[in-house]
Formats: sequence, structure tokens, C-alpha cells
Amino acid sequence: MTKTITLNGKSITLEQSDTIADFTMEMKITGTMYVIEKNGKIVNKEDYAAEPVVHGDVLELVGLVGGG
Repeated sequence: MTKTITLNGKSITLEQSDTIADFTMEMKITGTMYVIEKNGKIVNKEDYAAEPVVHGDVLELVGLVGGG
């Protein structure tokens, strides 16, 4: 079932994402250097498979950059 969410301030439609884990696969997000915030709260990576994505959610995807 499709749902519309806001990702980094832009409205997008998801086709297959029922959880944050599904979302990362649908959006082809790879690597480990990112954080996902859902409706103002950071989602722990170990919770991605259980954290639902529903119509109207606001997600922020932030890539982490190392360096000094």
C-alpha cells in the first residue's frame, strides 16, 4: 500500500515501506554512517525492523561525516 511521508522537507510516496528497515531498502540507503529521525525522535538502528512507517510521518535522514 502506498503512503506519503515527508523526507528531509520533501513530500515523497513510498510503495513498499512498512518499517524503517523497509524504507532504507526502498530508498537504497547503504552504509552505516547515517541517522534517521522519525517525527522528531531518533530511531535506534536495532529498532529499524520494528519501527513502523505510516502515512504522514516526517523522516529526516542525516548522513554522518567523519574527520577532524
